[in-house]
Amino acid sequence: MERRHIAGHIRDSCPLRKVECEFCEGEVKATEMNLHLEDCDEFPLPCPNRCGREGEEGLREVKRKDIPVHLDEHCPLQKVQCVYWEHGCREEMERRQTDTHEREFFHIHFKLSMTDIKQKQTDSTEQLNAYANRIAILEKQNSDKDLQIASLTKALLSQLPTGRLEWNVKEVKQKIENKDITYSDPFYVGLYKCQCIIYWDFESTDNVGVFIRIMRGDFDEKLHWPIRYRRTLVLINRVNNKDNFVNSRELTNEDLEKYPNSFKRPTEHENNGLGTRSLISNTKLLEEKYYEQDSVALHISVEVLPSL
Repeated sequence: MERRHIAGHIRDSCPLRKVECEFCEGEVKATEMNLHLEDCDEFPLPCPNRCGREGEEGLREVKRKDIPVHLDEHCPLQKVQCVYWEHGCREEMERRQTDTHEREFFHIHFKLSMTDIKQKQTDSTEQLNAYANRIAILEKQNSDKDLQIASLTKALLSQLPTGRLEWNVKEVKQKIENKDITYSDPFYVGLYKCQCIIYWDFESTDNVGVFIRIMRGDFDEKLHWPIRYRRTLVLINRVNNKDNFVNSRELTNEDLEKYPNSFKRPTEHENNGLGTRSLISNTKLLEEKYYEQDSVALHISVEVLPSL
C-alpha cells in the first residue's frame, strides 16, 4: 500500500491491530476478538433457564462469570429443594414457587420437623452412652497398663543394669578439621538416660576426648542417686576386629566427691559429662585400622554399680 495509507490501515483495518473489548475493556488482536468473546468473563449471556426480568418479557442477560451465582441464589426458574429437605420433605420446585409450597405444606413441615428433632435427640443420647462406655473401657485398659508399667519398673530397679551404644561416626576428617563436638543419640542404661559426647580436638591438644553424661529422664524419681557406674570405651579395629583400643574405668567415691554434678539426679536437661580427655590422638585415630570410609566405630558400655 502507499505510505500515506499506512497510519489509517494500522488504526482502522489491520487484522493484527489491538482493539478494546467493549465488555471487559481488555485489549486483544482484532482477528481474535470472536475467540475472546467466547471466554470473556464480562460477556452477557442469557440465563440457562431463560428466565426474564421481573415484570418484563424477554431473557435475563447475566455476565458469564456471574451465571453460577445467579443460578444458585437468584434465578426464579432454577430447580431447588424444599428448605425442609433434611427433615424429610422431598419436594423440588422452581425457586419462585418456594413461598407457596411452604404456606401450603406448613402443617406437614411442622410434623416432619418435630419427628426429626425427636429422632436426633434419641440418636444423640445413644451416641453419648456409647462414648461413656468407650471411656470406661479405655480407663480400664489404662489402669491395666499402669499396673504393667509399675511391675516392669520395679523389676528394672531391682537389677544393676548395663547399657550399650554402638556408634558409627561418619565424616570424621571434617569433624577433626573443624574441631567439632559430636553428640550421640540418647541411650538407656536400665532406666538411666545417657548420652555420649566426642570432642575431636579437646582443648586444642590434638586428642580425641570422649565423655558420658547422665540426662534427665522419665523415671528419675524412682532411681538411686547419686549413680555410680563403670564405663568402657572401645575403638573398633576395622581390620581384624580384635586389636581394639579399649579405655575402661570404674568411678569411685573420690570421683563422686570431686564431680558431684556428674552423678546426682539431673535438675537441668543433663548433668556435666565425665570421661577421658585423651582417648586417642587424631594422628593415631586416622590410622588405617581404626579409620575406614571416613568413619570410626565406637562401642560404649555403661554398667551401674552398687552404692558404696
